[in-house]
Amino acid sequence: MPFAVIDFETTGLVPERTDRVVEVGIVLSDDNGRIEHEWTTLVNPHRDVGATRIHGIDCSDVIDAPDFAEITDYLIEMLCGRVVVAHNASFDMRFLHWELQRAHYAIPERPAALCTRKWGGRMTGAAKLAHCCEALGIALTNAHSAIGDAHATAELLPHLLAFHGTSPEWQSDVHRSAAFGWPPCRRATKPATAHRGQASADPYMWLRSVLSAAWVPATPEDEASYMVMLDSALLDREISRSEGKQLLATAEAAGLSRGTVARLHQDYLRAVAKEALADGVVTDEERAELNAVANALGFGAPHVDEALVWAAAEKPAAVDESASFALRAGDRVVFTGEMNRGRDEWVSTICAAGLASGGVTKSTRLLVAADPDSQSGKAAKARQYGIPVVGEVAFEKIFAKYNSAR
Repeated sequence: MPFAVIDFETTGLVPERTDRVVEVGIVLSDDNGRIEHEWTTLVNPHRDVGATRIHGIDCSDVIDAPDFAEITDYLIEMLCGRVVVAHNASFDMRFLHWELQRAHYAIPERPAALCTRKWGGRMTGAAKLAHCCEALGIALTNAHSAIGDAHATAELLPHLLAFHGTSPEWQSDVHRSAAFGWPPCRRATKPATAHRGQASADPYMWLRSVLSAAWVPATPEDEASYMVMLDSALLDREISRSEGKQLLATAEAAGLSRGTVARLHQDYLRAVAKEALADGVVTDEERAELNAVANALGFGAPHVDEALVWAAAEKPAAVDESASFALRAGDRVVFTGEMNRGRDEWVSTICAAGLASGGVTKSTRLLVAADPDSQSGKAAKARQYGIPVVGEVAFEKIFAKYNSAR
């Protein structure tokens, strides 16, 4: 009977709570374990992606990835009529069971699968996939990617077939997996996929989309709404993919033309330059900030020079500090995701400094995310309320500024 080797990368270890699948890899093999087909996609977990340092997946990677529910039929179609195989099968099957239940499939029990961790350990004395592969001379490339681990497991399979294939216990495990009753598919179309690195390949996609549009001229109020969104997005001097999508939606709703958007971006850079020149000196830190803003807006270094020349030619005027973002005593700051410092430590630190924390409400001043593209419920609510979302490094600067002003 043919095989279907499956592997998941996940946000954590406990699907029974809130952990979700963030990547799927499937390798199909024939009865002898010869590889026939491979398929993989990232999955939007609608929460933080978890330990990026382990699986290498950023929040920006999964923004446009399909939901698990969108790939379930195609997944089931590939698994039906095959022996499902996984390394540490209980882990992967727990996640598959819970994801199918969340997608409203009738699947009362955990799917059965042949576990190569179990059988590989009996053959080589090693249980981890990397150790099994090393013992048998199998190349494990792209470890901790779903397709990389699934491919290595599929290459391990023929070795196990040759060593254990006549064992009654092996045959029992094979039969149990092959006999599992999968729920019927609702549709059989191949879903859209998303892959690692696609998001970072074009950081200015949002900007080109805005500038290529030809909407009707906007009113000053419409321009102001876009500038508010731009100011919020550039609070940390970067524009995440989520913020780019918000800016695109704001420009579309406001009916901004290409020329208007270009002018507003230039105006914003000039305003930052004017603030930097308020004391007559542009420090290295202020210059780096100007360069960061220009880069986020798709401008080159000459635009920074032009903005500074413009600012120097303007009549000296006091900078309106109230217009720039600054935390005030009592402001609510909320944290989401795995920070370098623990969330409890951050909450304790800011509360001792006169700030507040808790859940995201309309009165929240700032959301600090492990990744500004976080898909967590807190991040989604913050974007809905127009609350700025910044990373931990950017918040450290904002918090330092708050402390120095106290």
